[in-house]
Amino acid sequence: MHGHFFPLIFEGIYQQSPGISGLMFLPIGGGALLSIGVFLWYDGFLRRAQMQRKPWTEREESRRLPLAFLGGPLLVIGLFWLGWTSRPSIPFYVPMLAGIPFGAGYVLIFMALLNYLTDAYEIFAASAMAATSCSRSLAGAVLPFAAKPMYNQLGVPWASSLLGFLSLAMCFIPWVFNWQGQRLRDGSRFCTFLKEKKVAELAELERQRSTREQAVRNDAVEKV
Repeated sequence: MHGHFFPLIFEGIYQQSPGISGLMFLPIGGGALLSIGVFLWYDGFLRRAQMQRKPWTEREESRRLPLAFLGGPLLVIGLFWLGWTSRPSIPFYVPMLAGIPFGAGYVLIFMALLNYLTDAYEIFAASAMAATSCSRSLAGAVLPFAAKPMYNQLGVPWASSLLGFLSLAMCFIPWVFNWQGQRLRDGSRFCTFLKEKKVAELAELERQRSTREQAVRNDAVEKV
């Protein structure tokens, strides 16, 4: 979506050439790089917690979704920042820098949800990620058609605010997954299959352990 309304802002309001307005995307890349640092720090924190066998690390939601808790608000901040600072009286670099929280928030959400899908769906993770990629691609193909009419009709501040409010509402989705994640997965036949498979595997391991222990006891009795 940013690729469609950035020209409306920087070419329309600030009268920049297409080449110069393309440089306005650079802060988004900078924000993405910053998010990688946050991700690496959190990954180390998670590994240490797993080594200490902290209970919360056993839940898929607690392991990955905290990155989205941070990413959602950053995305919202970026949208409101861009919308309400894009005016001729404010230098172009002020709305340009809104790309930093936007890029960081977007990548944090993306990484959190991809990792969550991998943890939750395990052997079905490739199919789950393919489904999300298909949905994201369809939205990316259709929504840009609304960008120009929406910005022309509402103006830059309120069109960006509309996206900001929608993003703010969606910030609660990771919290819902963290709160009711297990209940939601129980409604999925794929997750139910995985749960039953884990139970069966644990039962088989327990049976094998009991068999080995019984064999050891029998050998001890025979030696006596």
